Amino acid sequence: MQIFVKTLTGATLTMFVDECDTIATMKAKISEQEGIAAESIVLINGLSQLEDQMTFAECELNNEATVTMTLKMLGGKKKKKKKVYTKPKKIPHKHENIKMRVLSYFEVDKNGKIEKLKQESPEQAGCYLADHKDRMHCGKTGYMFYKMTADGKRIAPVKNKSKKVAVEVVTKKKKKK
Repeated sequence: MQIFVKTLTGATLTMFVDECDTIATMKAKISEQEGIAAESIVLINGLSQLEDQMTFAECELNNEATVTMTLKMLGGKKKKKKKVYTKPKKIPHKHENIKMRVLSYFEVDKNGKIEKLKQESPEQAGCYLADHKDRMHCGKTGYMFYKMTADGKRIAPVKNKSKKVAVEVVTKKKKKK
């Protein structure tokens, strides 16, 4: 009976065996030709692994059948334990799209005079700074402006937009990655 063995390198070996021979004898012949230990060789036909004590008749291998050769794996990772979480999952921030948002950046007086409510970024025209408690931040260019008093201390911005506070601005540019 002629059997083809597909090796690890992709080459095909031709083996002549009897139906009464065991898989162990075939592994010994392969180890002589390939130089691999017979104990580490695993032979697979289709989806089934061929055991050493089985004969070719028991394996139901036909003449000119193809057997794939692989090696035994040593060790292996155990299954990962399921982690118990103590805090609830953090919900990510979702961007809210507001129609005609630009209109909230300006205010029209009774006289018809237009006043800017938000400060514009010096880096790029049309980009307005986000007003935080202690800083103003441009999300597009990455510039950050800290609000400082004349003493050199940071202050929180005034909530009421109509009141104007003298603020010294210190700039810091975000590092590009």
